[in-house]
Amino acid sequence: MVQQNRWSWLPDDIIAKIISNLNFPQYSTVTISVTTFSVYVYKPVTYTCSEFWNILDNLFTIFTTPSINTFSIYLDVSLYEDQPCIRSILDSWARQLRACNTRDLKIRMANDYPSSDRFCPPSVFQIHSLISLELSLCMTECDQFVSHPIILPNLKELHLTGSVNYEFLGRILSSCPSLIDFYLRLTVKPKGKNGPMSISSKNLNELSIIFDESLNLNDIEVIIDAPILKHLSFDANSSLLSVRMFNSISKLESLELQDGATTKFFNSPTKTIFPNLTHLTLFVNSYEILESIIFEQKIMPHYCPNLEVIEFDFCILDKFVWDTKGPFVLIEHVKQIELSTGGVRFDRQTLNFMTWLLRSAPVLEKLVIIGYDGLGSDYSLGKPIFCTTLLTCAENTSRCQIEFVAGYKLD
Repeated sequence: MVQQNRWSWLPDDIIAKIISNLNFPQYSTVTISVTTFSVYVYKPVTYTCSEFWNILDNLFTIFTTPSINTFSIYLDVSLYEDQPCIRSILDSWARQLRACNTRDLKIRMANDYPSSDRFCPPSVFQIHSLISLELSLCMTECDQFVSHPIILPNLKELHLTGSVNYEFLGRILSSCPSLIDFYLRLTVKPKGKNGPMSISSKNLNELSIIFDESLNLNDIEVIIDAPILKHLSFDANSSLLSVRMFNSISKLESLELQDGATTKFFNSPTKTIFPNLTHLTLFVNSYEILESIIFEQKIMPHYCPNLEVIEFDFCILDKFVWDTKGPFVLIEHVKQIELSTGGVRFDRQTLNFMTWLLRSAPVLEKLVIIGYDGLGSDYSLGKPIFCTTLLTCAENTSRCQIEFVAGYKLD
């Protein structure tokens, strides 16, 4: 151990000189300590992929210690390909990290986009001491894992980005009995007919599912079997949502829905009761989605009876005359509303919408307004008139606190 850790007493300038002699890329950040090894390369390099990994392997060989707890590499996507030399290096690292009882491991890509040439060796899934694991990978085929066990008994956080074979997904989830947080972003559609995507975990507490818009997933159904799931974020084609999925997550406390998933949630023919749901986040990027929320709102309080906080992320507020609408029943018992309003101005349309919300929420305690995307460039009403009118409405209706953030911040 003394020999492997000999560098730790060296001054920083000597360590920096050692790294420079390894011809490491200029546009990179290296963080090294007795318990941490972290490399961040944020621009493409002139080396070939194999040359870069040999340099990285030299760095790992010199500076890793038997007590390393955190291992992280964040690379430009051009530096991560399915090559024999990379497989061998990653496999060697994983075996050494297993001997070190490493707790946190991350292999991530910058400028991430759909790709099918990523690889992760089976040995990465055999580091029994891992608490958190984050990988950018492509696992459309799982034949290479059939004869290799998955040993992750202590894993609590799992983040996967890329493409995952459904059989492999089932295996890894069943091999993580301690898992409480799972993030899945699918950027490449798995090959062949995979049937329903099943996410089953008895201790899962938080789940995020993101399927890139470019994927054609109309023939896929997501099934969630997580009896104590409390927090769900779902960003995918609305066809992936089903009544069966809603019924299996009825104990949710917070729910975040993007675009088409928002429409499906409000227009589902069979409603699921969410008695524990207190926090709802909705991303609304079209007038049609907004219309579906308004038209279906009268029945929603019966299915979310204890909703306390609702967040809206709006990109479009035009084409709607708020003065002609009745109260927004969904928020009658809400105590806090947060509005992210990118792309709109201090105009009459925005003011009408916000005052409509205030009139619809008699027990509202706080309204947070977050503006961005250059809101200060074009005010049809002017900031003083806009803010004064809004504050007067709050005083006359819900008497809540109003907080302005970013583009709406008062001078």
